[in-house]
Amino acid sequence: MQNVIEHIFEKLGGPTKIATGTGFAVQTVHDWLRKAPAEIPPWRRPAVLDFARRERIFDELSEDARAYLTSADRTVGRAAA
Repeated sequence: MQNVIEHIFEKLGGPTKIATGTGFAVQTVHDWLRKAPAEIPPWRRPAVLDFARRERIFDELSEDARAYLTSADRTVGRAAA
């Protein structure tokens, strides 16, 4: 099963497109995927959320992905250990 972060990146067109749409450095966005576990920092999520809405993709995201982007909680969207 695809994780929430991978799902968000796939739906939004990948790291480069997300970086362009949010104004973040491409390297910064790539780093979100490289971390273990992969994560979009809570303070960056509002910009990613705005980008998803501008691109009219927000409603295409899974329920878990929408909850993740609208939460400041670092555990939302993570599988139980």
